[in-house]
Amino acid sequence: MDNEEFDDLFGGGGTLEGSSQESLTYAAANLEFCESDDEIVDEDLQTENLTTGGLQVLSNIIHQSPGIIERRKSLTTQSKSSSGNDASCFPTRASNVVANDLSVIDRIEKIFKGIFDALLCGGKEVGITLKLRPTTPVHRSKMMDSVKLRRIRFPGMSPGEAWQFTVVLRILELIYEALRDEKIVSKRDIYYRDPALFGNQTHVNRYVDDIAFTFGVPRSALNVTAVSKGLVVGAVTFLRRDGAVLRVNSDREGFLVPNIKEIVSADMSSVRWIIVIEKEASFRSIAASDVWESICTHGVLITGKGYPDIATRALIHFLATPSPQNGFASPPVYGLADFDPDGLAILSIYKHGSIALAHENASLMVGNMEWLGLRSNHVLMGAVDAHASQGLLTLTGRDRTRGLKMLEHHITREKSDDNELYCVELQTMLMLNVKAELQLLDAISDGMTSLLESALQSR
Repeated sequence: MDNEEFDDLFGGGGTLEGSSQESLTYAAANLEFCESDDEIVDEDLQTENLTTGGLQVLSNIIHQSPGIIERRKSLTTQSKSSSGNDASCFPTRASNVVANDLSVIDRIEKIFKGIFDALLCGGKEVGITLKLRPTTPVHRSKMMDSVKLRRIRFPGMSPGEAWQFTVVLRILELIYEALRDEKIVSKRDIYYRDPALFGNQTHVNRYVDDIAFTFGVPRSALNVTAVSKGLVVGAVTFLRRDGAVLRVNSDREGFLVPNIKEIVSADMSSVRWIIVIEKEASFRSIAASDVWESICTHGVLITGKGYPDIATRALIHFLATPSPQNGFASPPVYGLADFDPDGLAILSIYKHGSIALAHENASLMVGNMEWLGLRSNHVLMGAVDAHASQGLLTLTGRDRTRGLKMLEHHITREKSDDNELYCVELQTMLMLNVKAELQLLDAISDGMTSLLESALQSR
């Protein structure tokens, strides 16, 4: 897991306030046109031709405006009648708060029309107000109360400000195209439509999630998906919307995790448990083992290959949460990860969700996940085995910093048996100053087999 992914879970990370890096961490934007005294400017980005690129994006929007304006007539009429005033070049803050019952495409069109109206006025600055989510844990019911605003203007006071405005508008344009044409696009597709502007894939990933948070919808409602990287194998059969049947027990190598939007139903009648594994290497090792041969007809094995993507998290939530689509199945879910701060952080992502995607956690987290390993008792078992003890490593400075941050995070959470377990294990890890990878169990005689059988024998 890299630094950004860890910060997405626990917040912080020393971002540059007002820069694109800040937006990556906060991952929240509310796009509306209004006057604001707040202005945060990025002086660090010195990209060439940003103003030209921004004008090109605005030009594209203008070319689409006739059709958009025609579709917006009803909304404009409603806005005028409700306000009782003549239309002005710059709509008031209240008139630009997007109604909750508008579709995503309606909301984007409303934004585009606001830009078009501002440009028609001439001599007026176009601006976007962004809502920033807090970087510390906030209860879902209080999330919107803690939102702060940021103003981005075009052409703005610096190249960086112009870049931020242009990137958001360009992504909105591409999302609009996908919705209008009823196509599903990936974040990668969006990046390659304008790589010179976006700079790198991370910027696209974050701003797409910003827009989804802004509209209060999951990213899938934007017709945008991430390319799946997770793998699944086991006793579940999926029925796709195109009528195809996917049996993921037919190949021990595993299958790419399917997009949840493509699944009509899942046959879980034989599934008694689900095991979620941090690493692909451990996933493949278990799937190729004799013990898997004896238990594969009763369970499902899934890996997110490290930090899990949304598709993997959504699939596990779907399989573990009772619904008509999965036959109201609710099998227990077990987590296997390295005994180090990153491993525990990954398990926490699956179980509790992350700050970066707090608005989607309800449909992604798996609250009933049990921590199967590695735990401190497995490390102590390895310490007394001369061969296995070679798999014990010393915590690095980075590990200790992350471990302390996680410990502080869990101490401040509501008290529960699960949370106390995390705290005790983190304290033990920091006191012993050791970490271990899942491969430690392979070095212990029947280590992995004993662990799996002890947990699954009663299932």
